[in-house]
Amino acid sequence: MTYRELVNLVLDIAQRHYMIAEWGYGELSDIKAKGQNDETGEERNADYPYMFLNPAQHTRDQNSITYRFNLIMMDMAKDDDINEQILRRQSDCQQYIDDILAELYFEMDDLDVDLTVTLTPFKERFQDSVAGMTATLNVILPLGLNRCIAPFN
Repeated sequence: MTYRELVNLVLDIAQRHYMIAEWGYGELSDIKAKGQNDETGEERNADYPYMFLNPAQHTRDQNSITYRFNLIMMDMAKDDDINEQILRRQSDCQQYIDDILAELYFEMDDLDVDLTVTLTPFKERFQDSVAGMTATLNVILPLGLNRCIAPFN
């Protein structure tokens, strides 16, 4: 499995999830928010709940690659939401993260998902006010170095 295939797999899982309305991948500055323009120049707002996969630092050894991501799950929060409403959104977002972890862990035989995940609740103001949860996602692919397939003379 390549890096691209792994990212597409996580995004496909988000697409198949009945509760996640929209998903994305990239740097934090790529998070879709209210008032941003799409490819055609039209203003486009994010749909919530929204999952965003943010790449972190990956590591490689002789036999495997560990890909690390911040899996950010968020839902719209009103500025005047009380703590109970914020907690409900954070709790729902944690459940969506657990759903994605379970799908990766139980359905994919060719990768190892580290289930020791750090979860961080948040309430932030981007262009939209959002609340949710961020998870550190570590996926280990058994991919040894192979000089035989390298394009050298």
